[in-house]
This record gives sequence, C-alpha cells and structure tokens, in this order.
Amino acid sequence: MDGSYNKPFVVEDLEFRTMCFTLDGSTQSEMRLDDPEALVSEYTRKMMGFLLFRARPQRILMIGLGGGSLVKYCHRHLPTSHITAVEIDAEVIALRSHFHVPPDDSRLRVVNEDGARHVAKMADADQRTDVMLVDAYDQRGIANAVVEYSFLDNARRVLSTRGVFVMNLAEDTDVCAHHIETIRSVFGEPVIAIAMEHAGNVVVFAGNALRDRRRLMMASRNSHRIQGRLGLHFPTLLRRTTEYQTQLRQRGGQRGPRQ
Repeated sequence: MDGSYNKPFVVEDLEFRTMCFTLDGSTQSEMRLDDPEALVSEYTRKMMGFLLFRARPQRILMIGLGGGSLVKYCHRHLPTSHITAVEIDAEVIALRSHFHVPPDDSRLRVVNEDGARHVAKMADADQRTDVMLVDAYDQRGIANAVVEYSFLDNARRVLSTRGVFVMNLAEDTDVCAHHIETIRSVFGEPVIAIAMEHAGNVVVFAGNALRDRRRLMMASRNSHRIQGRLGLHFPTLLRRTTEYQTQLRQRGGQRGPRQ
C-alpha cells in the first residue's frame, strides 16, 4: 500500500486479467479471459492504424511488452510479419505466460533489454524495421528514454524507406504536447496525434509512409479491408490522412522524406 513493492503484479476477476504496477487503480495491460488475443484497450486498437500505410509489414519492432496485447494480436493476424518486442523489465517478461504471450518462434522474439539502447544498436548496425510501436511505461509513467531526442532520432534512422512510427502517450496535456513537438522536430510533417474518446491516451503517428502519395491513396482502401477482416476502425486517422493528401495535391508535389 505504501508503494514500496516494485514488481508488476496480476489482478483478476471473472472477466479480465490485468497487469498493474501500482495500487492506484491504473492498469498496465488488460486481457479478456474468454478472448486473450483481443485488444481490450482503445489505444491499442488505434495503434494498429499503421496498417493503413503498411498493410503487410515484414518487420515490426515493439518497445515495451506489458501484457503483450499488441504482440499477441500482430502474431495472430499478421502471419507474414516478424515481430521483435523489447522489454527492459525481466519481471514483466516473467508474466508473459499468464497473459498468453506465445513462446518465441521463427516470427516472434522477446528481448530483455533497454529499448533505447536496442534501437541505438540497430541504428549503428544499419538495421531496419517497417513499423515501430512504442508503449514503454513503468511505475512512474512513460520511460524518459523514449521521449528523448536521441531515441527518436535513432527511431527515425532504423525505419525502412516507407516506415511508420507509432507512440502511445498517456500524459498531461502540456507534457503530451511537448512530446509531440519533439516527435515533429525529428520526423517532420505530418505528425498525426489521435486522442482517445474514453481515455487520456494520445496515439501519435509519424514516418515516411505518411508522406508517400501512393500509400496515402491506398489508406482508404486499406481501411475497408481492415474493418472487414479485423473489425478495426480508424475514422479520425483516415480523415487526417485524407486532409494531408489534399494538401500535397495543392502543393503540386510530394515532400521528400528526411534522410
């Protein structure tokens, strides 16, 4: 009760199993007992919006494992994708079986390492990923390392030519706005921030894929396919994408990606 317990723990009722870091009522991850692979949290469903721009990514890098909601979902529904999840806390990884995170296989690898260090090593080794999903939180909130300029710049470097960067922010409005501006300073426009209707989270999208005219044109078609196949909806992201596509047409050309 005094906050001295520093390990993640599991709370369960008849419907949900939840990973928690504190006893203040906040949750790190939530799983339906009758459907362990479902995306319970609104923000996790919105993070899958990368599919509008990369419908069949070859490589997905996740910074932060938690209860593995996104890992499980991508592993099941994107059978051609290779997924690497990086988690700094070994105690979180130790709970993976409680949350039905599948064991490592030819398509899935869970790495116990600092996410910022892992991305820096990838950048130094000239390694690439098509999608990067950042959802890295601890008892104190978002991990400081993943909102620093150096991490974001390394993230930009490791994205493939038409890669997508996605970050979940659960912060006060002013702090969230500051992080978004830092992301914009690294990735350039467009940076699309989607606020959740029923929670305080904001999901941020950036990367060269959002500047690719062909991918922007395919976003609407992809949204219909995703809705039909997965039941996921991205109306705000699609609207913002359409608005940016209109801006590109008005400029008479495509902005080149940052190098």
